[in-house]
Amino acid sequence: MSPTVFTRPAVRGLVLVLLASSISGCAWFRKEPEYLSSPESRPLEVPPDLAIPASSAALQVPAASAAASVPGEAPPTATQVGTSFNIADSSENAFRRVGLALARIDGVASSKPVSALNSHEVSFRGSSFLVRLTAEGEGVRVDAISPEGAVLSG
Repeated sequence: MSPTVFTRPAVRGLVLVLLASSISGCAWFRKEPEYLSSPESRPLEVPPDLAIPASSAALQVPAASAAASVPGEAPPTATQVGTSFNIADSSENAFRRVGLALARIDGVASSKPVSALNSHEVSFRGSSFLVRLTAEGEGVRVDAISPEGAVLSG
């Protein structure tokens, strides 16, 4: 029996190399595409002081004010002063509480908060007016203001 051409080790190695190069798509002969080496594709370099956000005041809890209410605590008292009344509370808490109280009153057609004026727009029995809150000392004064700007007394 005569040996065939493909049984010789040198020929077998050459055939394997040609087969491997044809299967790999000649990747051995290709170089990196030019667009990958362009300066625009380099990673962004960020200065060290901008890489990590400042956290010096991020986790500080503000101190609670003395006038802040605790859940389950009785609401602040209101005292009568002529045509208005005062609430012994902070301006933000009083604004929120007056809004809640207006929403619970029967006959109030609309109650829109106007936080820029620190007041609530109210329609009641065909009359429109503002309920204005003004900070005074340790409390807040609540007035009813007519559309003309006069303090309502009735």
